[in-house]
Amino acid sequence: MRTDLRSTSLLAGVLAAGISGLLSVSCGAQQAAAQSAAASAEARAGLLPGGLPAGATANASAASASTSAPGGAKAVDAGLPTVKELLKRNDEVMGGAEVLNKSTTRRMKGLYQTEDGSSFFSIEIFQKTPNKSLYKITLPNGVEVRDVCDGQTAWIEDARGGYHQYEGAALASRLHAASFADRGKVFLLAATGKVIGEAKIGQHNTYVVEFTPEKSLVSRLYFDVDSGYVVHTEDVLTTKDGPYTLKLDLDDYREVAGLKVPYRMKRQEKGVVLNIRLVQVSVNAPIDDDIFLKPESAPK
Repeated sequence: MRTDLRSTSLLAGVLAAGISGLLSVSCGAQQAAAQSAAASAEARAGLLPGGLPAGATANASAASASTSAPGGAKAVDAGLPTVKELLKRNDEVMGGAEVLNKSTTRRMKGLYQTEDGSSFFSIEIFQKTPNKSLYKITLPNGVEVRDVCDGQTAWIEDARGGYHQYEGAALASRLHAASFADRGKVFLLAATGKVIGEAKIGQHNTYVVEFTPEKSLVSRLYFDVDSGYVVHTEDVLTTKDGPYTLKLDLDDYREVAGLKVPYRMKRQEKGVVLNIRLVQVSVNAPIDDDIFLKPESAPK
């Protein structure tokens, strides 16, 4: 079964707004609950879906900055650091280039929190360079929902064993997010961009770097002025249906094996919000490629 932007909203309901509705229903009733949640998600998102995916602070809100420059950035002609200076400083605060270059996998465990804070679910995230990712949400009754990217395609394996493949902007969003785990590639692309100004992200004052990884994609990195951490990212993909936006907030950075990792994350994708609070992170732990293989229910 292929999933376009409209039908993906049903899956977004499972993974976001609708997941709380699955607490009290049996597996046989989950699809109906998801459809109801998806209708709510569609109303908020204007039909375009959200999905899984990783970042940001439960405290950080959307950018509340002047819009005199793209991306909510306030243009400043003088006194801004260069892109090279921002990337170099971020390398240093994240643990140094040597540690970063040796980081090839991350395995994270934590809690998924609904936007209203009323429900919590366990979540496990696997990331492997250059571009593979797996997000697994486990409901209290033991049922699992998996969101997978193998570097070329992306899909959801629902609670009933069904396979739903992402297409179009939803697929492009997940491929780009998975590639973001390959820091070296992202920063090489960012080095081709420019500092477009400053922006206020929650309580963070930031410098904004804008670059274009692909013809139809504009990306922005928001570097905290004081700490040098990336605390917010935005990707805007131009599609025939209009802009498809993914926002990611990152906060509460902690050291793990010499590498700094954000323990609070918030992802916003077309009205669907995913809050994650990590409790355990392993760097460079072995991750078998088999976990990124398509299930037997996938079309041959």
